[in-house]
Amino acid sequence: MLSICIPVYNYFVADLVQSLHDEAETLNIPYEILLSDNASEEKYRVANSLLGNLSNVNYRQSAINLERAGNRNFLFKTAKFPYILFMDCDSKVSKPNYIKDFLPYCVPGGICSGGRLYEPFNPQYKDAVLHWKVGVARESWPASVRSEKPNHRFMSCNFLIDKKIFDTVKFDERLTGYCNEDTLFGIELQKEGIVISHIDNPLYHTGLEKAEVFMSKIEEGLRNYHKINYLYHNDPQFISSVKILRVEQKLKKWHLLNVCKTLFKMSRKLMYRNLMSLHPNLKVYDLYKLGYLCYSKDFEIK
Repeated sequence: MLSICIPVYNYFVADLVQSLHDEAETLNIPYEILLSDNASEEKYRVANSLLGNLSNVNYRQSAINLERAGNRNFLFKTAKFPYILFMDCDSKVSKPNYIKDFLPYCVPGGICSGGRLYEPFNPQYKDAVLHWKVGVARESWPASVRSEKPNHRFMSCNFLIDKKIFDTVKFDERLTGYCNEDTLFGIELQKEGIVISHIDNPLYHTGLEKAEVFMSKIEEGLRNYHKINYLYHNDPQFISSVKILRVEQKLKKWHLLNVCKTLFKMSRKLMYRNLMSLHPNLKVYDLYKLGYLCYSKDFEIK
């Protein structure tokens, strides 16, 4: 019936797995929970490996980092049931019938995204306020909003998929690091004529990161946009699906790319200081991303 697949990297997942296990045991369905540790630090591996003692839970450690795409593809190959429920390890179940609400989509050709939520901000994590603000504003969309652009607003943090579909469109393992592989995955599904369903069955994202770490990943993801465009020969369908790439194309058309690069170089430190503060401005965040995208196309940013 259902393989619940969780790629793990440097995160304690006992609470998440226990809540999934408790619900699955009450549903009277064949299931398994697969944990694939992506070369985490020892303290995480030791603690998480104990979860393999639970019934129907399989814990596996990798000696090398398979990257985000590779680890998900590995879990797909390992899964024994026809439907796969993928989720990120830094997640928390938001309601008692989480698995049950996905079961109606365990049908041939089914693919369904549950969405993501953020809990009310905890002042204890004030150095992660940027990540929280961006997540609430840019990721916590209800199903009605995600369904307006079902494949463009796909997030790989919480989705169910027919294994036969995943056998057709996998995550691209040429992309490494924080790489926007879910954006590309949604577009590749669209090319195959597969439309993603969306429901309100979210997981909380609990892995808030310090602003400096968060921005380093955002910058890595922006550089990967250039890599995706190179690998996919500036695929117009991919570019049209990503707002920041559409804006970059307009700047190029209007011969304003060099202006954007110059302005970013002049104001980068000032914008970055705002993003590291306790009151980051999301407009500044957007301008920083656009400037970085344009500038990083030609230069290595230190």
